Amino acid sequence: MSDRAASIPGLVLAAAIIALALYGTLSARKDDGVAVKGKEIDRLEDAIILEGLEMNTEIPPESETADHGGMILYDEDFIVEGDSPEHIAKKDDAGNADSILAGLKKEDARWHARDYTIRRGDNLWTIAKKFGIDHRLIIRINEIRNPDSLRPGKKIMVPCRTGVYYTVRRGDTITGIASRYRIGAGKISSHNEITSLIKPGMRIFLPGGVAPVVRRRTVSQDRGAIADNRMLKKDILKMSFSWPVRGRITSSFGDRRDPFTKKRRFHCGIDISLEPGTPVKAAADGTVIFSGWKDGYGSVVVIKHEKGYITVYAHNKSNGVKEGEEVKRGQEIALSGMSGLATGGHLHFEIRKYLTPLNPLRLLR
Repeated sequence: MSDRAASIPGLVLAAAIIALALYGTLSARKDDGVAVKGKEIDRLEDAIILEGLEMNTEIPPESETADHGGMILYDEDFIVEGDSPEHIAKKDDAGNADSILAGLKKEDARWHARDYTIRRGDNLWTIAKKFGIDHRLIIRINEIRNPDSLRPGKKIMVPCRTGVYYTVRRGDTITGIASRYRIGAGKISSHNEITSLIKPGMRIFLPGGVAPVVRRRTVSQDRGAIADNRMLKKDILKMSFSWPVRGRITSSFGDRRDPFTKKRRFHCGIDISLEPGTPVKAAADGTVIFSGWKDGYGSVVVIKHEKGYITVYAHNKSNGVKEGEEVKRGQEIALSGMSGLATGGHLHFEIRKYLTPLNPLRLLR
């Protein structure tokens, strides 16, 4: 046996030792309570999106049930200043929920956390929108590492700034204030760090409190809201997509009778009739976050674009791009087919804002 041959077992053993060491390091990092951050959050977002994709759903998206005068809106103003992903990334040294909340509270005394039970139809982004925060805060404060952490029935902690400021008046007690504003007295005391009697003139924050009297909005406030909405529409109209193929639309976006179950469900995209083998092109620049087989969709490509937009190209005969690949608008990414649950040759195409389905016909140019 040559010296070179004799050294092979040694090399294999050394490689195994290195692999075990790396595995131990990664495992330790996963379990040591370090906050989820950076690219790890991006990968988790992609996993949540892929897990939540459904061609047909029994729960129509909120944007389609609300009256927006024909416009399909995804209101982004819940991502408020100070909660941008870039800003949150600066706090990645915080290793647990208490330290994250403490850091947030230093910047804004209103920050607090409340328990939330995930309901059917919820996803990471709809919950974030409901509480007026960036979705990454939910990930970090709950140390979410996989989509299973967001199943219906699961309880999570949601950081928020909902509530009202209150100036203490003569005769007020914490119990009385708590009763009027429908909040626990203990929450008032702990949030405001009250250790003695409250005094008239003190300004305290009531986390989650609801004002007993709803004040009527002024005309100037209404006009401001209208102006904000116009700006929102203008911003959304800037985002457009090219047609991935040209063909006859055989099934539109919206409520329809499922061809397989015969039940009425919400169709989350459009179906474009095509001869199998027709080139399918990317609707906009982006990164491929999935290329493979998914139940119902068959052979499918999913592309992530700027500002959280997603496009889905399903029922392909074959995919021409791989996960992680950067693609350009108009680049060929697949050949159409009839894989998965398809009654004939066509492309099932979706545009989403994270997981919220949007009507492609309102965004295609």
